[in-house]
Amino acid sequence: MKMNANRKIDRDINLTSVKVDLNTLEPPLSVADIRRIGDGFKAFQVLRAGYKSGLFDWLERHGPAEKSAIAASLRLRSSHLGGFLQVLEDAGLLVRQNGAYALAPEMSDVLCASSPWCQAKVIENMYDSSCGWSDLTGFMSEGWTPKTRAKGLPLTLHPFLGEARRLVAYLAIRRDLSRARNLLCFDGDNGLLAVALCQQFTNVRVTVVVMPDALAHTEEIIATSGLTRRCRVLAGTPLDPPTLELFDYAVLFHNLYSVRKFTASSLTAIASRLLPGGELCCAHWFCREACEIAPGGMRDLDKGMLTNSHQLCHVEQFCKYLDEAGLINAKCDDLAGEYGNTKLHFAHRPLSE
Repeated sequence: MKMNANRKIDRDINLTSVKVDLNTLEPPLSVADIRRIGDGFKAFQVLRAGYKSGLFDWLERHGPAEKSAIAASLRLRSSHLGGFLQVLEDAGLLVRQNGAYALAPEMSDVLCASSPWCQAKVIENMYDSSCGWSDLTGFMSEGWTPKTRAKGLPLTLHPFLGEARRLVAYLAIRRDLSRARNLLCFDGDNGLLAVALCQQFTNVRVTVVVMPDALAHTEEIIATSGLTRRCRVLAGTPLDPPTLELFDYAVLFHNLYSVRKFTASSLTAIASRLLPGGELCCAHWFCREACEIAPGGMRDLDKGMLTNSHQLCHVEQFCKYLDEAGLINAKCDDLAGEYGNTKLHFAHRPLSE
């Protein structure tokens, strides 16, 4: 270990002590590519500083305002404030007219704390030790586990909000839940889908199953949404359902990843909890054939961060798993979203067996 440290010191000394003719030094063109990536990080930091300094909330109340007024009120360094504000203007977050700055039209919804859609907590959450983006080197290393449990974001900022809303809208239009009264939901987003289901299908009672460490947070979400009487929350996994009750409908929502090596057994267990004629809906991300990579790797990393797992594999076999679980009429569909396509699978328990 000491020898490696000494070698590093020697290498650094050699690099800094070598004689270089600065007049002939020409950096490779590829340096510009790295600088562009670095500029993305700098722009992120400017946005974060805009939130933390209170700039956006102040401009909502006092804008348009000149740079000198902004500096004096927020105690910001006027010598650097021009460039700071220019970056925000370049990004389309601020507008300037006659030397006075104001929030760009419609930007107050995502920039100001008074809005439920303010993204400040989303940005700050990337620095939380529970988030893989705060330590990507650690996240990419074998044996990584979050240092702390993820902090709960408001429902309007939940990373699965779009996924849940789209699935519920799809079910309302494309599937017949009019007769469903008792629904089993294995919820990979800590109760968000269960809330959306209850709000859309007002005659349904939902049993929502989450991982044990998400139990308290899920109960809080259910209670805050005023659905305690229509939702019960249980801890468990699809591989070992925590109830013997039979249900009209069951939904597996981004919940199979933790038991992905036992997908067939999990589907068999869930199928046994359906009443005759009951339907199972599965909504998950799948990797490409043979886990091939393709452009769009940032969204793949996003999905890995959200699930702390690889996506499901072998989408071509999933309908076969449903058949082997004793279900019939297996069908597949795509639901496009901000993270890519979510694969939807549907199958029924036969009326007679």
